[in-house]
Amino acid sequence: MTNIRKAGLSAAGFAAISATIAIAAPFATADTTVNGLTVSGSGYTVGQTYTITVVTGSPSVSANVFDTTGSSTVSIGTATPASGTATTAAINWTPTSAGTHHITVTLNGAGQSVPVGPVDITVSATAASDNGLDTGSAAGLLKSLGITGSSANARVS
Repeated sequence: MTNIRKAGLSAAGFAAISATIAIAAPFATADTTVNGLTVSGSGYTVGQTYTITVVTGSPSVSANVFDTTGSSTVSIGTATPASGTATTAAINWTPTSAGTHHITVTLNGAGQSVPVGPVDITVSATAASDNGLDTGSAAGLLKSLGITGSSANARVS
């Protein structure tokens, strides 16, 4: 009876810890979109390339894209719809510095200039670390519980 109780408590404890870790684990986020302006990706890092897509509403409207970091604003470039009927335009962006990047767009066409966005993106100097854990696997869970190597196969009596 003692062995059954220990095994039952161990299984219950393991399940509770697993649930806690699952709840505390960060969720992967998808593209960031605001007012017709989308920055692809998540976990933004310096030196990686992301696509900025803008809804222009018309094939004859271009999109001037800007990146403001601190008090410095730089032009990423001008995006134009790809074909005669497209109503979206895309341009690649590769952040060169960590920090908060304020992405804005000015749509230009038919004698008008219309702002779109902004989208605020936090860029890290390097990719997020898993602190040596193999996240998303049973091995990562065991490692996070401090169970490594042969102890993971140890027998409880």
